Amino acid sequence: MFQVVLSLQILIEGIASLLSLACVILAAQNKIANWPVAILASLVYAYVFYQNRFFSETYLQFIFIGFQMYGWWFWSKFNPQKTEQNIKYTPTNHKPLLLLGFITFYLTWYFIYLRINPDARLPLLDCFLTTLSITALFMQAKRWIENWYLWILADILYVPMFIMGEQYITAALYFIFIGLATKGFFMWKSEMKKASN
Repeated sequence: MFQVVLSLQILIEGIASLLSLACVILAAQNKIANWPVAILASLVYAYVFYQNRFFSETYLQFIFIGFQMYGWWFWSKFNPQKTEQNIKYTPTNHKPLLLLGFITFYLTWYFIYLRINPDARLPLLDCFLTTLSITALFMQAKRWIENWYLWILADILYVPMFIMGEQYITAALYFIFIGLATKGFFMWKSEMKKASN
């Protein structure tokens, strides 16, 4: 019975990983289809992370869904300003606000998280990566190219966290994500250069 449950968990984690991989590839190609695929991946991963007591990652999946729905709309023909949404650098006046928002959210979330999830795994790192991922996703939805820097850093730190949590499929996926996020950065940069010519 235990082996059946374990096999089912590995299968579900494998499905979540494949959906996540597809979503990152589509995002790197600047395809709007990345958003609905990302929503499906988040729903499956919410279950996987909850089962493994990475509760901050579980909550993150539902925050992701909200951002993913916003990103889907922001990139779509239903956005009346869609023609203005080209890839660009983060506006200089937004950078201090992003940093302040990151620090404030991280400290607040970590304080709350420890009280509602005292048995969570690796809470300091889990909360940090949750905050970093939310910041990166917001920047991705805005099409600010520096979002890829944050994704690369997050992916590098996620690999050891998932190894420690015995989520080896997910750790391998995030190792692949490091390369994909790097490629995504260069693809966006190339597209941004073409748009400016």
